[in-house]
Amino acid sequence: MASQLEQLVGPTLVNNKGEEVPSSEALQGKKYVMLYFSAHWCPPCRKFTPLLAAAYTAHKKHISDDENNSEGEIEVIFISSDSVQSEYDNYRGGMPWLSVPFSNLHKLRIKDDLAGKFSVRGIPDLIVLDGSTGKVVNRNGRGEYVNYFKGEYDTGSSMGCAVS
Repeated sequence: MASQLEQLVGPTLVNNKGEEVPSSEALQGKKYVMLYFSAHWCPPCRKFTPLLAAAYTAHKKHISDDENNSEGEIEVIFISSDSVQSEYDNYRGGMPWLSVPFSNLHKLRIKDDLAGKFSVRGIPDLIVLDGSTGKVVNRNGRGEYVNYFKGEYDTGSSMGCAVS
């Protein structure tokens, strides 16, 4: 039986090397899973993505240095609002986390279903889910991501773009 998270994001994800991996394996044992709604054409997204990437990378380093791994692992999943695959590929290329495959965003309606389920009205948006249940922990992950990611990294603020 598919996990709650697998049902949300689909059967496969793309890792930062461009390889498809089973969602169930990629998300197994994560304390939090963050759904990152973004697009290459959105200036606030392009400002926020490097901040989130720095936090994600610093957290990975922090927990690898923590012998007890007491902070817990976090995974981010990019949910693209791009409509052209080459734009999706170029933008995703700078992200250190997982992505819903471009074809699944539209063919399986994952982007529209997730945006509706979590009332996404603008981007960038970051929804924090419990890694074991898939239930919402924080609707304002973009404003509060620093409460989840440990380690040293630059923080900043950004406004959003409206999406239809």
